[in-house]
Amino acid sequence: MKQKSITFRCSTSQNDRLNHALARSTASRTDFITAALESFLTYAEQTHIRNKNLFELVQDIDSQGDGPPFEKQA
Repeated sequence: MKQKSITFRCSTSQNDRLNHALARSTASRTDFITAALESFLTYAEQTHIRNKNLFELVQDIDSQGDGPPFEKQA
């Protein structure tokens, strides 16, 4: 597999959460972001998820777990 660099931009609150998570982990920033991206892609590739539009996708993710809604995290 040919690897390619990707640049991510995030809000201050997202960056703070990332740094907080990294402080409790032995993973590198790249490993952490890669794992999160792989997890999201596994979720998004499910047949019943694949045809959702962005708003439906956000609503579905918000309905899972007990975390704060997407709009509070972005």
